[in-house]
Amino acid sequence: MKRLFVAIGSAGLLLACATAPPPCRCPAQPPPVAQAAQPPAADRLALEPLMASVVQIRVKVGERVVAGRREESYEYGTGFFVDERGRILTSAHVLGSIDDPRHLAVVHAGRTLQARILKVDRDSDLAVLLVDAGRTRPLILAGSPVELGAKVYAVGYPFVDVFTDNEPAVSVGHLAGSGRDIDYEGRQVKGLLLTDAFVADGCSGGPLLSKDGQVIGVLRFNLARKGTWLGLSFAQPIAAYRALFGGGR
Repeated sequence: MKRLFVAIGSAGLLLACATAPPPCRCPAQPPPVAQAAQPPAADRLALEPLMASVVQIRVKVGERVVAGRREESYEYGTGFFVDERGRILTSAHVLGSIDDPRHLAVVHAGRTLQARILKVDRDSDLAVLLVDAGRTRPLILAGSPVELGAKVYAVGYPFVDVFTDNEPAVSVGHLAGSGRDIDYEGRQVKGLLLTDAFVADGCSGGPLLSKDGQVIGVLRFNLARKGTWLGLSFAQPIAAYRALFGGGR
């Protein structure tokens, strides 16, 4: 029990003292561990799981015999699953002018799969393919527009002649414009999304994702002159897919 003694000093002041408490025998506590600062919610998009929904498209465009060996040449693009049954959305120009369905293949999860063309619309530069890949994980298609200046992610398979690991890459940028009309290779192209994310060779047909991981567009091409990227790339709005092919996911 704590004991208190009170005395009146010569100056009439009240003086008080108490017996000292017994020494604490509690175990020493470790110093608190500093917690790492959490990034803002908008920067915590888990992109890694979404990569399983993105595929590489391979089109055989020729073959020749050199020194007794047959060499085949290919062109490449990107696509992504839009339902669980193996349906893939991509850019129509990735397919070129295929004259033999056996020349079209999709590379996914280390497998090369024969692909079948379901629908093609050259005006919107969109095409739908089908592969037998078992149950697939589709990307979610955005149901509303993204505001100007919002962060976006461009996903695709760039520079296939350089990389040998067959993995997609991500380019980060912003939505720089929507509903833009341009003169491309002598023809008018209307209603495009504009972004400063880089769309490299081989990325055409890949998804342009919002900060929530939803598809807002299909990558088409970058704006370049004399082989130099001018800092802007274009995508077809995902609303065009819904309007043409009835994609509702």
